[in-house]
Amino acid sequence: MSDRSPAGEAELLELMVRFRKAYARADREALLAVTSVDFEWHQHKATGAGQMPDGRVLVGVDALIEEIAWRRLHWQDVRYDNLEERAAGDMLVQTFTVSGREDGVPFHARAVDLYPVRDGRIARKDTFWKQTQGPVATQIG
Repeated sequence: MSDRSPAGEAELLELMVRFRKAYARADREALLAVTSVDFEWHQHKATGAGQMPDGRVLVGVDALIEEIAWRRLHWQDVRYDNLEERAAGDMLVQTFTVSGREDGVPFHARAVDLYPVRDGRIARKDTFWKQTQGPVATQIG
């Protein structure tokens, strides 16, 4: 059971809203205002040797912004649905579905992002996906 007060939960959820808006705009200054100096993004997949079981780990806001730029170049027709956000102690939990195409290949995923909060800032974005890719994804998404 969490000892976080409803006011504390509201503050965490407001932090999540600020992060989500800054992320959508790739706004460096706004991201710096809501993340810790040692912020890490543990992505849903590994892209090289030695990245398991954590997936690819991006360190810092600049790496996050580079990833957003990469996705804008390589992801097409992206759609996010079924967004839910909850505070759980000092953790924010976000669930959603995402679909689109990566370099022309369709994908569809149910996702969970866990955001530990430290000293009022998001310290990590830890991403987990249940994903289909290729022709099957076009039947789902």
